[in-house]
Amino acid sequence: MSLTSVFIVLFSAVIHVWWNYLTKSSQSPKAFSLLKGTVLMGVAVGTFLTVPLRGVPIDVWVYVGASGAIHMLYILSLSSAYEVGDISYIYPIARSAPAFVPLAAFLTLGETVSLQGGFGILIVVVAIFVLQMQGRAVSDLQQLWASLTRKDCRWAFATLGTVVTYTVIDKAGMVTFSRSEAISTTLQGPLYFLLESAVCYLFFWATMLFSPGLSLGVVWRREWSKAVAAALGTMGSYSLILYVMQSENVSYIVALRQASVFLAVLVGWLVFKEEYGRSRLVVSAAMLVGFYLVATAR
Repeated sequence: MSLTSVFIVLFSAVIHVWWNYLTKSSQSPKAFSLLKGTVLMGVAVGTFLTVPLRGVPIDVWVYVGASGAIHMLYILSLSSAYEVGDISYIYPIARSAPAFVPLAAFLTLGETVSLQGGFGILIVVVAIFVLQMQGRAVSDLQQLWASLTRKDCRWAFATLGTVVTYTVIDKAGMVTFSRSEAISTTLQGPLYFLLESAVCYLFFWATMLFSPGLSLGVVWRREWSKAVAAALGTMGSYSLILYVMQSENVSYIVALRQASVFLAVLVGWLVFKEEYGRSRLVVSAAMLVGFYLVATAR
């Protein structure tokens, strides 16, 4: 990768951690996520007025609908996790999807997993296991089970599951979309993102209407600028990755982008003053090695 591309990918990782930090620091992560999504829906509607959606194949709409529904569960899980847990604990688990997507692709799309890839997956699995120890040794299975059944752990793994699921759906959707000539390949990625975002937050709005004590008005008055910034950050981070993908090896981009895991642990330790900072930094460093092995496997 060129030095410029490396900088762009790392900057994208910083932005991703930044909007997660804004979500975690909110008075109500669920309300904040809903407001951020509302901004994204506004951008989507504005884009749809200028792009001929009739050029989107019917098959792609099926993937968009499925991806939007899973993304809604992702937002719900992530915001719920941030309400009860540390960002330095939740983020590494939620962002470990690159190690598990190959397994999902093997089971659903018939792709293969090499020995190097399998070793990388093993490293990430062991790192997540160590993360459950919370800086101490696990003396028995009962203690480990207690750790795995905490609310923050359950929501973190639920988030991971949604990321793996929508990644497989999006890959299949984009492969289908790439066969269409009605919309340029340059617009296909951003348009797909905006379509699934619109579906996602429509579902999220419907879900949150039945959530008591959401405090939307309070969060909007106090944090509207942060919600707008988080929405722009989400789009910006995604757009930067799309730009680099036009000229660089995707596997290296995926591996490098996971530097966000290390950054999130630093934010949790230094900004939120969360416990187990040093041990979680070691765990995140090991995960980066695993991500690299998976991403560069042949």
